[in-house]
Amino acid sequence: MKKLLVLFFIVFSSIQLFSQVDQKAKSILDKVSEKTKAYPSITATFDFTMLNEKAGINETSSGSLSLQKDKYKLSVSGVEIYCDGKTQWTYMTEADEVNVSEAGSEEGSINPATIFTIYEKGFKNSYIGDGTNGAKKTYKIELVPTSKLDFSKLIIEIDQSTFQILSAKMFGKDGNIYVIKVKTFTTSTNYPASAFIFDVKKHPEVNVVDMR
Repeated sequence: MKKLLVLFFIVFSSIQLFSQVDQKAKSILDKVSEKTKAYPSITATFDFTMLNEKAGINETSSGSLSLQKDKYKLSVSGVEIYCDGKTQWTYMTEADEVNVSEAGSEEGSINPATIFTIYEKGFKNSYIGDGTNGAKKTYKIELVPTSKLDFSKLIIEIDQSTFQILSAKMFGKDGNIYVIKVKTFTTSTNYPASAFIFDVKKHPEVNVVDMR
């Protein structure tokens, strides 16, 4: 799940990963960042795939995301993650259990509050060419961490006309490849604060594990 969170925030948040800079890559990422910051909110659906050819793994799940400033709700693979900017609720629907923690308290986690400074950990970015995604022309950019992270590189695909990210592929050091492909993307919803809070009253049988 941590791999998914890393991918999800890189895809759906402003990207400022400019430690060692390829100027063309930086120019493209600057435009992505500028546009993304201007959105009042983001609502998206996506496919999340984990691949490992040696292990015979090819698993895809559909998910959805609502993001508004430092608040979000992410749903995928029977897990719903709510965050109101201060508290995070991770609800495992099959187990009927919710873990409550402080936002960003998990080691190695990434959230909208930290995405703007993730570049300080060190990345080398490079423009690797143009491509296509269906009828859309795209840019492809590779991000390689220069600090110790649990993935070796990340390749993102950006729509040339909208400067929205269409996909991201993370190459984990565990041999797995993690891919997000965006299916729908809108930016005009005004969410109430309650959309990002797990309401225990609506789940009276849930087992609450408070980890704060």
